Amino acid sequence: MKSLILEKAGLLFWQKGYNNTSMKDIANACECKPANFYNYFSGKEDILYEVVKGITVKNVSAVGHLAEDEETDPIEQLRVFIKNHFDLHIHLEQTSAMLSDTSMRHLSQEHREEIVKMRDVYQNTLLKIIQRGQEAGLFSRNIDERVISYYIPSMIIRSSIWYSSKGRLSIEELSEVLIDFVLNGIRNADRAPTPDNVNADAGADTAPTPDNYAADN
Repeated sequence: MKSLILEKAGLLFWQKGYNNTSMKDIANACECKPANFYNYFSGKEDILYEVVKGITVKNVSAVGHLAEDEETDPIEQLRVFIKNHFDLHIHLEQTSAMLSDTSMRHLSQEHREEIVKMRDVYQNTLLKIIQRGQEAGLFSRNIDERVISYYIPSMIIRSSIWYSSKGRLSIEELSEVLIDFVLNGIRNADRAPTPDNVNADAGADTAPTPDNYAADN
C-alpha cells in the first residue's frame, strides 16, 4: 500500500502541482480513504519527502561506490558514473525524475536538509572523479570542476524529458553520446584521444536527433 501511495502521489504532484494536490485526490487515485495514509505518513509533505528520498537514494546507490575508489582510471570512473546515472533516470518514470529536481521548495527545512546531505554524497563523488582526472593530467585544469559537476547531472536528469524508446538510438548508444560529449569537453588537450581510442559508434553520425524525442515534444 505504501508503494502505491507514493506512486500515485508522485504522479499527481507532477500533473497538478504539489499545492494543488489534496490528500483526497491521492486517496481517490489509490481507491482508499485518506485516513489510511496516516498508517504510513504524517501528512502530504511527508509523502513528498518519501518520493524525493526514494529517487535520491537510488542516485547515490548507483554511483556511491566510486567515491573512495582511487585505483580505477578517472576516465573509466567518469564513464561508469554517467552510464549508471543515465541508465537509472531513463528507466524511471518522468514523474519521479523531475520531482526530485523541482520539489525541494515544498519540503520542510528538516527534510530538505536530509535530502541535501544525500545529494552532497552524490555531488562529491563526481567532484572527486573530476579532480582525480585533473591531478592525473587527464582532464583540463582550465575548467571549473565544481560547475562541471553540476552540469553533468543536469544533462542526465533532463534526458528523461525528451527520451523516447521509439528513437533510433538505444539507451546504451545515447549514453555513449553523452559520455563522449563530456569527455571531449573536459579532456586535457595535450592528451586528446586518437582515432584508435575513439568510440566509432558515438561520433557525429550517432548524435541525438528529433527521432529520440518523445512524440508529444
